[in-house]
Amino acid sequence: MDLQVNRQSQLPIHVQLQAQLTHLIQAGQLPPGTQLPTVRQLAGFLRINRNTAARVFADMEREGYLSCEKGRGTFVARARGGGQTPPLRMTTLARVVDDALERAARLGFGGAEFAAALYTRAHAAPPLEPRKLRALFTECNRPQLRRFSQELEETLPLDVDTLLLPNLERAYRRSPGFLTRYALVVTTFWHIHEVQKLLRKANTEVVGLLAEASLETLMRLTALPERTKVGVACNEWTGSENVKLSIENAGLKNIQLVMGCGAEPESLKRMLKEARVVVCSSLVAGKIRSLAPRGTEVIVDDRTLDKGGLEMLRQRLAQLAAGKAARGGRRGQR
Repeated sequence: MDLQVNRQSQLPIHVQLQAQLTHLIQAGQLPPGTQLPTVRQLAGFLRINRNTAARVFADMEREGYLSCEKGRGTFVARARGGGQTPPLRMTTLARVVDDALERAARLGFGGAEFAAALYTRAHAAPPLEPRKLRALFTECNRPQLRRFSQELEETLPLDVDTLLLPNLERAYRRSPGFLTRYALVVTTFWHIHEVQKLLRKANTEVVGLLAEASLETLMRLTALPERTKVGVACNEWTGSENVKLSIENAGLKNIQLVMGCGAEPESLKRMLKEARVVVCSSLVAGKIRSLAPRGTEVIVDDRTLDKGGLEMLRQRLAQLAAGKAARGGRRGQR
């Protein structure tokens, strides 16, 4: 149950967010009485303006979907008419939308494209068969390097090579020309400035993508009692640090974060002496469960690449492919 915002979409961000929340409520995925994150937390988590999040909550309260209770928070309102299950007509509509989305995906359209087309009632021409380009993906730790590069290849028309950041630096200093084989270099948001600085003299485009956590994790952390100590652990310290920064960005005041690392079991033991709730990657979940005292809550939260960023990259790849085809055509006319 994730919320996504696509800053490149024709849809205004408040429309995107309100439509997703409304759908989750109508489909029963956010049942009546569910407490939502605060405006500040939601804005920080999605990296949007607080006024945008506040507008969505206010509009949905006027429409009867939310109940904003002063001093308590914002909750999903009781279903109109007192019903506890989503109306049959909304369930039917959700099924129609799901079928249409599946058909659009088979044709190569992303969710953001589908939403924009539906919203504007525009008619797009059938897409050309995407031409695969070659890209280099770089990250600071191996698990994310493997997982994110695989996600890129499965989602976009790309053939992806990978290099850890230290290896990229060594390869570039030894032979800068090796980058000419790539249409672009992709990394995560946390390393974009580092990679841009390293490759500032190279004629290769660098793209940064946001790695995000799930809304369910944020909602669970929001519901924890004051001064709860929460452990954060990934397989490597850099991954743990990234998760910690992401949680801190949501502005949660009710929890205190304690870090650990799967590569150092002693750090996990120290973390588990303090924390009874742990947010971790799937790679270290087994280790933590074997070490944790009975009753410890383990929240497995593997990062995924931001869907809006992937759609933006898809559009950029289409531009690069079109430019490459045009250059090839001009060479053929000579």
